[in-house]
Amino acid sequence: MVSIPGVAKKNCTKAPYCVPNEVVCGEIGRYLGLPVPPAGVSYPPKGNDLFYASLDFNLTGNTLPPVNVTKCVNALPEESTGVLLFDILIANADRHGRNLSVDFLPKPPRMNVFDHGHALFGSVSGQGVARLAKLRDRLGISAGSRTAGNRHCLLDQVSTDAHFGHWIDRIRQIPDYAIEDLCAELPGLGCAEAEASAAVDFLKYRRVRLSQIIEDNKLEFTGIRSWRLFR
Repeated sequence: MVSIPGVAKKNCTKAPYCVPNEVVCGEIGRYLGLPVPPAGVSYPPKGNDLFYASLDFNLTGNTLPPVNVTKCVNALPEESTGVLLFDILIANADRHGRNLSVDFLPKPPRMNVFDHGHALFGSVSGQGVARLAKLRDRLGISAGSRTAGNRHCLLDQVSTDAHFGHWIDRIRQIPDYAIEDLCAELPGLGCAEAEASAAVDFLKYRRVRLSQIIEDNKLEFTGIRSWRLFR
């Protein structure tokens, strides 16, 4: 018999949209080919709580140290760019050194991307639709007055847009049905029908507008001195 450790979390006061955020963002991340651990919704045999459970890649059980983001970008420039653009798509204002990990010992290094409980609908109960409307055309990761959260840990580290085109193309190719089917699961997981519908519109819009959103916010990418995409 084989047992595999997992990590489970549920909607709570500090993360009222935890499960719906994780369901949508985790599946989109994996669809794009990012190293998001396999996961799913778990329904316990007793009680009304449901959990978002994912495989635990931290086999030692020790608290992981914050990732060295400079080393991460240098060792994995394409993957780092993918995480950055994925987080723009889902308006993840909570990417920091402890929800991104890299094992630098293997060649090539192995990255894990996790914890999207504050992305998309955010972390304030009942404000999911309002947040999506507010961030519709904004970068969504820069910790400004409207975005809140923290400044994305890779936003000032990525020093070239050489891999932007690759990820913009991947994101643009996310099919409508994938977004629609994912969001159709959300009512009953911690968000309302109107919020699920707003998420469909938000993700479809940003999927095709991502390049323009980035161009409109070029100055936020402080590490990029010369742009190839926008001349």
